[in-house]
Amino acid sequence: MGEAMLRGLAKAGHPKDRLCAFDLRTDRLRALAGEVGFLPAEGLGQAVSGADVLVLAVKPQGFNALMADLAPLLSERQTVISIAAGVTLGRLQGALGAGIPLVRVMPNTPGLIGQGVSAYCLGAAASARQAVLAEDLLKPLGKVLRVDETDMDAVTALSGSGPAYVFLFMEALQQAGASMGLSQEAVFLLASQTLIGAGAMIVEGKFPPADLRAFVTSPGGTTAAALKVLEDGGFRELMVRALAAARARSAELGKG
Repeated sequence: MGEAMLRGLAKAGHPKDRLCAFDLRTDRLRALAGEVGFLPAEGLGQAVSGADVLVLAVKPQGFNALMADLAPLLSERQTVISIAAGVTLGRLQGALGAGIPLVRVMPNTPGLIGQGVSAYCLGAAASARQAVLAEDLLKPLGKVLRVDETDMDAVTALSGSGPAYVFLFMEALQQAGASMGLSQEAVFLLASQTLIGAGAMIVEGKFPPADLRAFVTSPGGTTAAALKVLEDGGFRELMVRALAAARARSAELGKG
């Protein structure tokens, strides 16, 4: 997601000489810098020095080690944006200091192609200025939504992890189509365009998903036969359980 942000900001016209990044994987960092055009920092200190906004694009498991190195380098004039899943504003504030303006964000992987959705919430020391900074940073990735922090674990479960559910559904459609004798090329085109088209109809917003489903479900028809199998198999209940598991894991990761 850090890479997606760098690409999105560069594509949106942010001056590339104002973009700087640091990563422990130096080879990957330099290769990406050469491709996108930002400044690859030699160390964390160089990345932090002079920065107005810092984005913490790290796994929750690496949080403690990073905070120990980062805290002494920060000043209260800098805004810190964290996309670490499950890591709460309280935990960030405790590690970095009460006066540091914080923004917690949950983006998702379609941001890599500008079709993502990001939810964010503000820390106690953040203001409307930080909200504007966060939205400017996130808009190149797709849609942006401000939420209460109490909703962030649910956001993580729904949209943060959500693309993987769609990818799994796509895999299942392909496997089912192939089992009926369709070619690999055919199942990919038919399944992928069906997902794209259905999503576009939902986004158009003229009808809710339940109505759209009803429109294509004739009584006693082929769609009704397929949907009965899904409903009888507990499809809805499985999704509720899946999101509940993801939300619980997000909360668990935030505890460190």
